[in-house]
Order: sequence, then C-alpha cells, then structure tokens
Amino acid sequence: MPFTSHVQSLTASTPAGLAIHYHDSDPTKAGEPTIVLLHGTGGSAENNFWALFPMLAMRHRVVALDFVDPDEAVPQAQAYIEQVLAVVGQASAGAPVHLMGYSFGAVIAALYAAQHGATLASLTLACGWVKTDNQQRLRNAIWRSLHESGHEAVAEFSAFVNYSQPFLNAKNEGELEALIQGIRNGSDRSRKMAFNRNVDISQQLAAITAPTLVVGCSLDITTPMRHARMLFGGIANSRFAQIHSGHGVVHERPAELFTMIDEFVRNPSALPAGHVFENAHA
Repeated sequence: MPFTSHVQSLTASTPAGLAIHYHDSDPTKAGEPTIVLLHGTGGSAENNFWALFPMLAMRHRVVALDFVDPDEAVPQAQAYIEQVLAVVGQASAGAPVHLMGYSFGAVIAALYAAQHGATLASLTLACGWVKTDNQQRLRNAIWRSLHESGHEAVAEFSAFVNYSQPFLNAKNEGELEALIQGIRNGSDRSRKMAFNRNVDISQQLAAITAPTLVVGCSLDITTPMRHARMLFGGIANSRFAQIHSGHGVVHERPAELFTMIDEFVRNPSALPAGHVFENAHA
C-alpha cells in the first residue's frame, strides 16, 4: 500500500474505458470535504506526495490519482482532464472537492477548473505556469536530447533543474546519488514533456471562478516565480503565496506546503481575492 497501510487503492473509468488508479485515505467519507492531488510531469501520486498526502490526511480526506498517458505522441489536455473528472466523479459522491495541482498537475488543474468549476470548492496551483516560454522550451529541448540519446546524465540534469541549490548542497554523496537514482528509476515522462513544450492556458484563466491559491517557489528555475505571478494576475478570484524552495517543493518543503493548503481549504474565501501573503512579493 502506498503512503500508509490505511490508504486504499481504487480505480475509476473514463468514458473511453481507460482505468485510472487513485489512492484514497478514507473511502467511507465520500461526500465529505475532500482534497484531490494531481502530480507533476515525472512523478506519480506516491512519488510526489509521499510526505504531503499523509500530512493532509491527518485532517482531511485525501485522494491522489496516477495520470495515464494517452496513446498519441503529444497528449491533448482533454485526455488528462477526463481522467480527473472520472476520479472526482467517483470519489466525491457529488460534493465539491478541493483540487490541488503541482507542476504539470497545476496546468491540468487550472484547465479542469475552467471547464468544471461547479465541482470545486477551491483550487490550489503550486509551481504551475500559463504559457511555456523560451527558457522552459530550451530546458525541455536539452532534456529531450539527453533522453532520446539514452544519456545517463538525463537524471542528473533533472535533479539540477528541479531542486534548489540549498537542498542539493545539504545532501551527502549517498543521499544525492539516491535522489538521482530515484529519478532514473521513476515514471517515463517523455509524453508529458512533449505536452509541456507547448502549454498555453492563457485563454482559459478567465473562466476559473473557484477560490484559488497560487503558490510560487522563489528558487524555482523550472517554472520561475514570474509564472506564478502570471497565474495570480490571470485568475480573478486568487490569492498569492511563495515558498523558499526549488521546483521540487513537494520534496524540499512539504510541511510548509501542507500548512498553506490546510489553512486555505478550511475556509477558501476567508481572505479576499488579490490577497498577497506576507512571505510573498507579487
């Protein structure tokens, strides 16, 4: 069992018959307030949320799905949105959920919120972005070249761009090697990387009405802070916070991220739209 022995692994089906596996901290609480977690490009529910999931589950029902890549070489957003809809529909018993997306998952969460806002009580976007820019496209191209050539440095490169200098420098040699080996043995990210190359959700942001928390990370070089600011500026009903972390905030600072999400979902409208938390500089 992932996360803890109490978590249950379940399956939902999309209209096309695709089986989507998800993890539920307590299926008996269907219909009660639930947080749904969407993982990032190279991760899985357990890999990305091994720390965040159990912390949130101490106070909330939590569901985390594992995305399935469609057959096409460059997946379309709708295929991922339908996976979220299937899990939310089965797990929520019709009650609005609190949706949290990290990195690639934040892009899908934003698109889902634009289409299915009535199913949401709140939206949290961590390390997301609006439109892939030249810097991101360059990083994506370097990764693609290393990946397609089978170069072993693809894992080292991923660690370099996903984690902050303080986090990496705090590791001893064995810990750093274990981190890199974990990336090397992780889920294939090639199709999501192809999707990430041409993201542009700028036209969908105005349709997001759910109370939203945008979280940027000050040391992030994969989706730098400017992207969080663009999300904050583009979503009318949003609040803005930042964490002193690299892109891998779910590994670097999960307790701080937990605190932000926990406080926000308890009363998403407690702070007005446009609020900037004291630790953030919008």
